[in-house]
Amino acid sequence: MKKYEIVATSIRRQIVENKLSPGEKLPSETELCQSFGFSRNAIRQALKNLAAEGWVESVHGVGTFCRARAPLSRLTKNIAFVAYYASSYVFPEVIRGCDHVLYKNRFQLVLNQSEYDLAKEHDILLSLRERKVDGIIIAPIYNGKDSSNSDLLEKLQAEGIAIVLCDNTFLDRRFSFVAMDDLAGGTLAADYLWEKGHRKIGVFFQDDYLVKIRRMEAVCACLDRKGAPIPNKWIVPFRGHGPAGNAMATAQLFFNRSADPPTAFVCSSDEDALQLIQAAEKQHLSVPADLSVISFDNSSVAQLQRVSLTSVDHPGFSMGELLTNIVLDKIYHPELNLLTRTLIRPTIVERDSVAQL
Repeated sequence: MKKYEIVATSIRRQIVENKLSPGEKLPSETELCQSFGFSRNAIRQALKNLAAEGWVESVHGVGTFCRARAPLSRLTKNIAFVAYYASSYVFPEVIRGCDHVLYKNRFQLVLNQSEYDLAKEHDILLSLRERKVDGIIIAPIYNGKDSSNSDLLEKLQAEGIAIVLCDNTFLDRRFSFVAMDDLAGGTLAADYLWEKGHRKIGVFFQDDYLVKIRRMEAVCACLDRKGAPIPNKWIVPFRGHGPAGNAMATAQLFFNRSADPPTAFVCSSDEDALQLIQAAEKQHLSVPADLSVISFDNSSVAQLQRVSLTSVDHPGFSMGELLTNIVLDKIYHPELNLLTRTLIRPTIVERDSVAQL
């Protein structure tokens, strides 16, 4: 955005979030210049545009004041969230963050579950179109190469529904998204195990979800650079998410057949790690004495297990707040045609599941 658009967007958001009340005087032009670090021309252009749109009113020789502005009549005040399973993975905290912002702005959250079923996701989106929701936050089903519902989402966006992608994104499509930097996360996890002395490292991951594929690709690339590529026998993919996946069956088959398991595994999520640990324990392997495990998301699963998991953090609540603020900006200011792409830097939360060799 141009400088005056940045200023105008910031002031609009303060009005929408009731941080500026009707009749309240805005800071002076000089104060706004100092606050934003922009020229007086940029500040004046922003205030001129806000006045034309009815957000503020300037009184010569006195200052600029916030005006009362009625909600746009077209709004239903409904924002939809489309998750795989609302009670699993990172979604409980993301949803909580979304609801926190929507409640303050007097919007309602419409929650939907695709159950990692592409056809069901398609039907949900058509239903939300009929319901005339103002915006959709969606964790889209996409593995980076096969079919997706991106074409339908583009149509909905063209029809005026604000769309923001959560956690995952489509390649070469113009959608706003908020996601973890999964490549950096995978590198971080591999480096962590390496520093703990592990050289025999495997990966256990869902291979039909782009987010988890990228995490494991980064692990493999990092170990390649260290001169310790992962043997094919320790690359263990499975398909499906949550109850619909075959993670447990795949993990059991691996340990039943493997006479030479690695000393450590990187798992593509905390829930995936739980499946791997349960399968390992059935073969009398204990964590971390016999097998170290590091995972992703730092969810409640990581903290509540008998062996708490070292995990790459996923700031679900703050991600939910950010996603919702972007949706609201798109709803209130469609003329700006906002396109935001946000990657969150990963960190590791250390617990008990990784041994020092």
